Amino acid sequence: MKAVLLGTGWRARFFMRISHILPSVLDIVSIYTRAEERAEELRKEGYPAFSDLDAALSSAHEAVIVASGKAGFLDTLCYLHDRGERIIAETTFLSLEEEELAAVEGYGGLVMEQYSFTPLFASTLSSLPLLGGVDQLYLSGLHNHHAAAIARKVLSLGSSLPEEIYTMDFPSRIVKTGSRKGMEVSGEMEAYTRKVRMMRFGSSLFINDFSSNQYHSYLYGKSFGIRGEKGVLTERGLSAVDECGYPVFLPFVFHRDSSTGNGSLTLSHVTLGERTVFVNPYYPLEMNDDEIAMARMIELYDMGEDVYPFREGVADARLGRLL
Repeated sequence: MKAVLLGTGWRARFFMRISHILPSVLDIVSIYTRAEERAEELRKEGYPAFSDLDAALSSAHEAVIVASGKAGFLDTLCYLHDRGERIIAETTFLSLEEEELAAVEGYGGLVMEQYSFTPLFASTLSSLPLLGGVDQLYLSGLHNHHAAAIARKVLSLGSSLPEEIYTMDFPSRIVKTGSRKGMEVSGEMEAYTRKVRMMRFGSSLFINDFSSNQYHSYLYGKSFGIRGEKGVLTERGLSAVDECGYPVFLPFVFHRDSSTGNGSLTLSHVTLGERTVFVNPYYPLEMNDDEIAMARMIELYDMGEDVYPFREGVADARLGRLL
């Protein structure tokens, strides 16, 4: 897919890396950034960059990736929609008002909500039938629209909002271990807020537990518990009973190898017990979980599949605001 990329921040860097690794899946033909100085820097790096949007869009392309942040997001979506562009929206819909959400709900395009396509959650979703009926989810590790997206898939919520909701914001402190810049080893203490939300959707229960520093702490990680009629599924694996009624545990195993001596580890597939529940379509390329997921979404979208339409992103935003 040939695409124009709007934005140059950390969100956009995912797409730039995918384009570098998998040009057959994503070919970035031009980049738009508001600052001419930044466009000049990118041109020196070899990227076709522009500080004029129409100039960037003049390159032959099949889609436009919006990864430019909240500023002017709605105006950008409307402008691209009016041009008849295929839109890939990385920027969240959380900042939009209700009437704005309703306006873009029917737009055609792809929302880059990739968590359900990552190896961990893709393996989890494909394993759900082993639980029989599922009615409970505890999730810790994702916030707002990301948590909402996983909850809606696990519990088959559709666009439903909770009938009951209980909330608690709990302030605390913990040793600081990381930031966007990387690992922290100073031993400094940091304040954070733990946000717990308990929601009932008819006969389903969703508990979301997220700390404000969770993405940058080496102490938390992602954890979840999905309870069904036949067992419990966590990030570690499946607890269930065998054909004789005895309790058994089947672990998730992420199979990785080193493709070049001491090079980076590369994921090939994921198993649950003896069952293969996820296969990395880009093995043996060295790609992280987000890159695997995003590349797969783009590839499926380019093949004509309605992978994650705007209506799904709008539903995530509406539920995510309550988290």
